[in-house]
Amino acid sequence: MKKGKKALWIILAVILVLAVVLGCNRHLVWVLKCNLFPAKVQMNTAEWTGGQSYEKLPYSSGSESQYLDLYVPDSEEKLPLFVLVHGGGFVSGDSQTRQAQFMIRYFRDHGFACASVNYRLAQEAAFPAAVDDVRAAVHFLAENAGQYGYDMEKVAIWGESAGGYLAAREAISETDVKISAMVDYYGIMEFPQNVPMLHAEGIPQFVLNIANGWLNKDLEQGYHSFEEYWIRKLYSDWTDEDRNNASVVYQAGSCVNPDLKSLILHGDADITVAYDQSNLLKSALEKSCGAENVEMYLLHGYTHASDAFYSDEQLAQVEAFLRSALAIE
Repeated sequence: MKKGKKALWIILAVILVLAVVLGCNRHLVWVLKCNLFPAKVQMNTAEWTGGQSYEKLPYSSGSESQYLDLYVPDSEEKLPLFVLVHGGGFVSGDSQTRQAQFMIRYFRDHGFACASVNYRLAQEAAFPAAVDDVRAAVHFLAENAGQYGYDMEKVAIWGESAGGYLAAREAISETDVKISAMVDYYGIMEFPQNVPMLHAEGIPQFVLNIANGWLNKDLEQGYHSFEEYWIRKLYSDWTDEDRNNASVVYQAGSCVNPDLKSLILHGDADITVAYDQSNLLKSALEKSCGAENVEMYLLHGYTHASDAFYSDEQLAQVEAFLRSALAIE
């Protein structure tokens, strides 16, 4: 068979397989449609003149990556502090990702001092470096509250995706600084269970490979996922101790702050982090902090890191939660 005809038959076979798979799975068709045509939100890019901006403040001296961007609105009173942790699978992103900018721009305009944390990515330093960096950033903010003028009695933390993991981990284990509220956007919490959970939702592996190729393109040879790369160990070699050390769900079982109030948002069309990851976190936090202190919303049609999470309407819900959790009038 000539090469041209052989290639044509391969393409036709692939199309046929896709047609059969999609035809038998209406849910998958809907999920793919949501991901191919996500909602877009216009970002307000006007220059901010409502306060002081401090960019690339070093919170530690070990790496050029250890800095944060701080924005403090003009106010006669100390303002609540909202710590923001970007996502990117521990292998990409920085303190000025699109998602972080949405949060910064909305909340500094609504009376919150915002600190967006940059941290060492997996290529530079393995687990638990990023965990340590977020903690160091929070301690830096506490030590310098008097200089910059925010209220360390009213502290909340937010993270999205990998940043959700880091934010949740900091909120449940911080002993020196009281974090009163935590907001998790579609965070990954239990690494080894994520792909099996997505399969259980009806998402086949070839779709995951295509959708998440951007996360895995920079992995060192031998690792199959960004989580393995960050931990620097194949899942097949993980011990029970490794699983417990890496699991936010396990850590949440012994949350040091039983008064922590949590808001969890996840989309039901997410093909990067399974929404059951958030269900696991919700259940763990309910046991350690009380069901009355945990809110979770599964948002219909929302995809991973989509702009829909950052509409003014959606962020107003987060703001209302924070004002209640931090007792802000």
